[in-house]
Amino acid sequence: MTATIGQSVDSLDTPVLIVDLDALDRNLGRMAAFAHEAGVALRPHAKAHKLPLIARKQLELGAVGITCSKLGEAEVLVAGGILGILISSEIVGPTKIARLIALARHARLTIVVDDAENAAAISAAAVDAGINIAALVEVDVGQRRCGVQPGQPAVDLAGVVARLPGLTFTGLQGYEGHLQHVYDRAERKALCDAAMEKLVATRAAVEASGLPVGIVTTAGTGTAEFAVLHEGVTEIQPGSYIWMDCNYARVAGTPYESALSVIATVVSRQRPNDVIVDAGWKALSTDGGMPVALDCPDLTYSPAGDEHGRLTVADGGTLPESGDRVAIVPSHCDTTVNLYDWLIGVRNGVVETIWPIPGRGKTT
Repeated sequence: MTATIGQSVDSLDTPVLIVDLDALDRNLGRMAAFAHEAGVALRPHAKAHKLPLIARKQLELGAVGITCSKLGEAEVLVAGGILGILISSEIVGPTKIARLIALARHARLTIVVDDAENAAAISAAAVDAGINIAALVEVDVGQRRCGVQPGQPAVDLAGVVARLPGLTFTGLQGYEGHLQHVYDRAERKALCDAAMEKLVATRAAVEASGLPVGIVTTAGTGTAEFAVLHEGVTEIQPGSYIWMDCNYARVAGTPYESALSVIATVVSRQRPNDVIVDAGWKALSTDGGMPVALDCPDLTYSPAGDEHGRLTVADGGTLPESGDRVAIVPSHCDTTVNLYDWLIGVRNGVVETIWPIPGRGKTT
């Protein structure tokens, strides 16, 4: 990394991943205040930032813990001093269970399960190690990804987990990830309400079976405001709110601002209606749609290969010149951050901090 503290952002080599630190601070504060006012716990998702330092900021603002998608992310955070972690994806197979047990010796871990045999395998490993791990039953509230079906199937699995030594049944997880980018607010609310009704009804059924439910965790950046309205939901786990990529910016009603961008340089201008920049698939993910040129509504981005992107001008618009720099807002913050080794923190156009991204590439 060639950036230095005090360097002008206009002089950084490109492509480079930039965070507006003022916007980041405001986003962190807004979500913390929202959760506090709503009376729910905040357990933000680290998959957006992959940084122990930002996780510590979230904890300092009142988060009860941090959520990780993968065991590898959790290992990075624990090494960085973050000790209260929910791993929100199932941990399956002897290799991963061995890693889980090793990590659980050094941190307060909570896991999710949706299968009795998998739960039994983790239980046996925990007993052999002489430790106990908190476990949530994951409920499929409509995403059709992981999770046991709501109602009696979830009750049955909760009973199994509660009887297994080495595990402590702690509650339920239900994530409506498929609703995060429903752009219309009224439609998103209606769909989220239906998902939450499944989740809280399952909580009631588990409690009716005689098991206490301490945690019901759910929601992302796009649905948190609706999930907290349902009695029985105890915590939320949003992640993207800190960055707000351009896809999330289309989600009506989310009160967060764009904080993340990739600075690219125009490297070729050979046609009348487009220019080529040095940021392609290796610099900007496109799984969430096309990135957007910040403050340049006349320009439309499209990838032009591994190393190149194309900015096309609308009729009557102005193209940047060769050598000009353009800030581009990613369409999916999580996968774009995963492309970089370093995140450059900027305030008032000057580099204030340079953060390595130790969670990059932790896919196992």
